[in-house]
Amino acid sequence: PQQSAAPTTHTINAEARVFRPDTIYINPGDTVRWVNMTSHNTVSVEGLIPEGAEHWTSKLGENLQLTLDVEGIYAYVCQPHIGFGMVGVIVVGQPDNKEAVLQYARDNLQGPYRRLIGKLMKVSVP
Repeated sequence: PQQSAAPTTHTINAEARVFRPDTIYINPGDTVRWVNMTSHNTVSVEGLIPEGAEHWTSKLGENLQLTLDVEGIYAYVCQPHIGFGMVGVIVVGQPDNKEAVLQYARDNLQGPYRRLIGKLMKVSVP
């Protein structure tokens, strides 16, 4: 897939108990930054990122910036607020891992992590 433009930075704002926006679509090589992370963190979810992509865990209260190069769907949570549904999804490029991610989520996620399933089901794949 070709890059249509120069890499862009996308901002995700941590609000009281939600990420805004909670689902974003970006191009490979774009940067995602989480801001306003006063009582929050962002942690990628095992099994819910593309093969070959790097997992991440930010420190509580620390803004994070990542450049994502591997195409696919990435699911993440705020650990202190996952019970409130503070989860998010990043779609990079044209993901081919939606079915695998959904299947993994249905088979493995427990408790509040299951809130990711609804978000993943809403992802539109180009």
